[in-house]
Amino acid sequence: MSGGGRWALSGRIRRNIAWKLAGTAAEKSLRLGLVVTAARLLGPEAWGRYTYALTLALLFVQLTDLGLSLFLSREVARAGRVDRDFVGQVLALKLVLAAGYLVLLTGLALGHLDEPVIAAALALSAVIALGQTALEAALHVFRGVQDLKLEARAGTVMAAIQVTLGGLTLAVVWALELSTDQATLAYVAALAVAGILGAGYSWSMVRPIVVPRVRLTRAMVQRFRVEVLPLGIAIVASLIYYKIDVPMIRALHGDLETGYYTAGYKLLEVLAIVPSVLMAATFPALSETVDRDPARARALHGATLRWLLLAGGAAALVITVGAPWIIALLYGDRFDGAVAILPALAPSVVLMFVNYLQTHMLVALGLVRQQMLVSLGLVAVNVGLNAVWIPLWGGRGAAYATAVTELALLVAITPMVSRALKQRSASLQGGV
Repeated sequence: MSGGGRWALSGRIRRNIAWKLAGTAAEKSLRLGLVVTAARLLGPEAWGRYTYALTLALLFVQLTDLGLSLFLSREVARAGRVDRDFVGQVLALKLVLAAGYLVLLTGLALGHLDEPVIAAALALSAVIALGQTALEAALHVFRGVQDLKLEARAGTVMAAIQVTLGGLTLAVVWALELSTDQATLAYVAALAVAGILGAGYSWSMVRPIVVPRVRLTRAMVQRFRVEVLPLGIAIVASLIYYKIDVPMIRALHGDLETGYYTAGYKLLEVLAIVPSVLMAATFPALSETVDRDPARARALHGATLRWLLLAGGAAALVITVGAPWIIALLYGDRFDGAVAILPALAPSVVLMFVNYLQTHMLVALGLVRQQMLVSLGLVAVNVGLNAVWIPLWGGRGAAYATAVTELALLVAITPMVSRALKQRSASLQGGV
């Protein structure tokens, strides 16, 4: 590593961080502006219905990936080249998984036929989710070749398409004074079209790098079963304990409280820019060095951890102190019930930042089975806490459950990461 002590990151990583930060900042700013506009226009109850449908779609969309995208970027980074057969085999698996996802979402939509708006929103949200997972696969190709300039461009274009179509739809909704149900469905339909267009554009950017030969092979299915599926189960489990609170809040407290909670939680998702930027830049380098140069991997891990702790602490302080002003500025007076949500989410910010690094380290170190077992255990912890605390405190109860779950995750996996890094260093030294 270059000089600069314990906080130092290499020049290539710093450049990738700069590109990723610029792209993600543009992408998140565009989407946040659209989200705020939509929430203000729809109001907390209709916003709660929309976010409930979208959350259900996103809750299960990882079934179309199951860790394949992360596997893709890791293997491309390790190989130092992009193999068209390998990328095509990954895509073939994703297509098979996507078919199963569509069957599942169709069943969920049919199960909500007594609420026609929710049923239709679920069907459209499935298209949004599929567009997002297709985009993510393309982004992981760029991440694997460590060209985050391309990733930033693809993500920003997707966000720009969403804002353009979503914004125009909201303007029409406002001009025609449509009902909240009509407005909700028009908005979701616009985002579905945007998802298709954005995903198509991202894969047009992949073609100069590689033209995948899409075919399913027995060897790739076997690799998926052994190397990827445990990671996929861990990702799905983690998504469950991140997203299950929304349908639980709606079931126990209704659309209004759901709207308040998701308005506050949206800011947590925006703050996730920081760890996502750092890990997009550092994960390929960590994957390369954990075996070849464990000392460098430990140094990079330590530097990344210190930056995440600093950023997470600052962000938590801001949303705790500034909650009333932040909610009023973004959402207006109708969302004043979300003010109490932000301070309750603040501890999760710091923990989430650190866990973003630690869970990626488990993947880089090949400890995906351990990650799977921990994540499955945390589903039980989170659902159990939500079942007790949401009836008592609504959205705040869900926020408290999230913080405890994040803390349990940190306590469980940090010793695994530390021990594995030390073992790699000792093994390399012993072989010299």
